[in-house]
Amino acid sequence: MNAIESILVRLNQTLTRYARLLEEEALALRDADRLAALLPRREEIHHELAEQWRELAQQAGGMPPAGLADLRQRLEAQSPSSPAWQELVELAHTTDRLNRVNARLIEEQMRRTQAALQVLRHSLSSREVYGADGRLADFLRTHRRIDSA
Repeated sequence: MNAIESILVRLNQTLTRYARLLEEEALALRDADRLAALLPRREEIHHELAEQWRELAQQAGGMPPAGLADLRQRLEAQSPSSPAWQELVELAHTTDRLNRVNARLIEEQMRRTQAALQVLRHSLSSREVYGADGRLADFLRTHRRIDSA
């Protein structure tokens, strides 16, 4: 196995770990503590990927940061139809898709949270917190019944 193949194998292993992490993040989106615990792993993997990508670009004769298309040209000239390169391309597309899905899920969660906060803010602003007698008003009671027509 030459140096480029060795780097590609390590990159594929790191991308596989990243894909698993993204899947785990998707499951943890409603649990802020669990999600926060995953962030250090994400940072660690990002650092590893950046280092390995730079190493691959240098080994292939490119100047980092090299894009996927530039590296593809260089690597195909040196070792055409490398299975490790094909796996890298597939993993890159998979992790990109997972990352986009997670971003959409996070955006939707943020939208729901913002809407809930807006309802609460409106509810609080339209009611007195303290009554005329100085006691805490029952501002959470809406005096509406939603269970009867």
